[in-house]
Order: sequence, then structure tokens, then C-alpha cells
Amino acid sequence: MDFDPKILNRFFDGTYSRKDYLDVKSIFGSLEHRKNLNRYLLEHWTQFSSTELPEENVEHLLEKIHYRISLEEKRKGNSGFLFVLQKIAAIFFVPLLLSFLLLFYFQDEKIEQLNFGGDAYAEIQCPLGVRTKFQLPDGTTGFLNSGSKLQYPVPFMDDRDVTVSGEAFFNVVSDKTNPFIVHTPNLNVRVLGTQFNVMAYEDDSKEEVILTRGEVVVDTKNGMQLDVLHPDEKLVLNKRTMSFKTIKVIASQYIGWTEGKLVFRNENMQQVAERLGRWYNADIRVEDEELLEYTFHATFVDEPLEEVLKIMAVTTPYKYEILPRVTDHENICQKKVVLVKLDRKRLKAFH
Repeated sequence: MDFDPKILNRFFDGTYSRKDYLDVKSIFGSLEHRKNLNRYLLEHWTQFSSTELPEENVEHLLEKIHYRISLEEKRKGNSGFLFVLQKIAAIFFVPLLLSFLLLFYFQDEKIEQLNFGGDAYAEIQCPLGVRTKFQLPDGTTGFLNSGSKLQYPVPFMDDRDVTVSGEAFFNVVSDKTNPFIVHTPNLNVRVLGTQFNVMAYEDDSKEEVILTRGEVVVDTKNGMQLDVLHPDEKLVLNKRTMSFKTIKVIASQYIGWTEGKLVFRNENMQQVAERLGRWYNADIRVEDEELLEYTFHATFVDEPLEEVLKIMAVTTPYKYEILPRVTDHENICQKKVVLVKLDRKRLKAFH
């Protein structure tokens, strides 16, 4: 069918027929009408508001709208496409309604949506060498660490399930009727409302869950409960043996990265190299196994990589070499490579 704005006008005025209602559903479900809907969106914004279109992430705002509408539907026992459209139209600008429908039915350019078995997912990616703050449609906030990604379903409704690869910190909004579940490759972390950190990098030998506030239940992927964590507890899963341990920690020391702090607490040289590599987007290679005997306890704030390496070398007999950067066949500059070697001349001074 052809796009006819009069049909939409009648719907929002409440003067629509049964055929109009079916036509509205067809319009919102058709890719060929996307440009026309965008034009309609812009026209109606100027009718409803004298301000410019907001610069904030409109898609995120609209998902929050959908989440609130869905909760209200569930409480009042209302359902169906018609009720949702009328409810949103009664509360929010028509442009927001149309943007919401575009987000719901189509793949948007600003948020990458992935299809798995017909379901749509939004994905937030954090590049190497940076940290990214995020906010989910239910109000939950958090951070992604370097080289991490977070996936969540669109729309974000009854099941508040997210999937993490890498490291993420969550400040979860409490909703007693809808638990918040974080999936990693080997664990499920179930919460109602709390603050916690999850680390699950693909190339790590372990996964960690660290609780700062509230309570979380940690399960395996097959549903077996491992432990219930309380504040200042850390669960560590060995990915090779699938064994775990829970220890007491000072949780604040493990989430300093959310404030731009690089914190090491009794970590060996290999662990330090991996974390430095992610933090500074560099390839740091430990050349001598003897260096793995040394552990580090330090905090760095806004220090360049070379300065961190110099400071650490004061307490450890190593020397390092930063190799010249190279470019690949596409003339793209590759990661900085740092070689860390045992300094045998200084070794006696450390025994």
C-alpha cells in the first residue's frame, strides 16, 4: 500500500476505522515506508515542539519508554498493538512514537542490532584503550572496560538479560518482579538491585565476579548454583578445570578502572602484562618465565605506558624494549609492541 499520512493523522486523532488500524500496522511493518516515516517524524516534531530535535541518544530514550509501557501493560492487564500505540501517543510526542516503532521493526544505524533466532539485540562495544559508560533502558548504569562488549535484547522488557564479553561494572536498578541476569561464557549472575563487577575476557584463564553492594547469585551455565556473594567478596572461576573459589577482598580496589585508575593487587607479571595491554591497546610480551615469580601492588592514574613500565621496574628486575610501530598491507598502523625481559645484571640485588 502507498504511504498516506492522513491514515496516521486519523489514528492519532482517534477517528480511525478498522481498515485504518490494519493499514497503520502495515505501514510500521514495511521497510519501503521508512523514509516517509522519517519525514513524517520531522514534520510532527515542529508541530508539537518549538525546540530542536534532541542531541541525546534517542534510541535509548525510546527503549526506556517501551520498558515503562510494558510494565504498565503487565500491571493493568492490557495487551496488544493498539493499546501500546494509543498509550504512547497519549503521553509522548508523535515523533518519539514513530522513532520507537522504527527501532522496534527495523535495524537502526546508530545501534548495531544482531538477529539470533528472530530476536533483535543491541550491542555496545568499547574499543581497546578506552572505557565506556552506558545506561540501559531500565535505568541500570555501568561501565565497559577496554575491549569489552555488552549485548541486550530489544526491546528490554520482562527479561532483563544481558551478555558480557570482557569486563563490565553494573549499578543495577532494583525491580523485584524482574531479576537482572548477566551472562558470560561460563557463568550466569542473577541480581535484583546491586553493584558488582564482572570480568570475562575470552583470552583469560579465569572469570571473576566481585560484589560491592547488595547480593548476587552465581550459577554455572547448566543452572548449578556456585555461591551467593555478599559485599567485598570475589568469586573466581578457573575456566580450564571449571573449579571456583570465593575470597574476601576490598571490592573498591577492583573497580578503580571505572574512575580511570589502573590498580594492581598482588598480580603476577603475566597478569599485569595482559591488563596493561588492554588498558593501553598494546601488545606486551613477557619473554622470561622467571618474571612470573614477581607480583605487583600499585595504583596508577593517567600515567602513560612508558612511565608505568619505568616505575614498576624499580621493584622488579626487568628491562623493556618498545619496538617501532609497523603497518600492514593495508597501511594500517599496528599495535605498539613491548618486550619485557629479565634484567640479569640487576637480578642479584633482588635476592
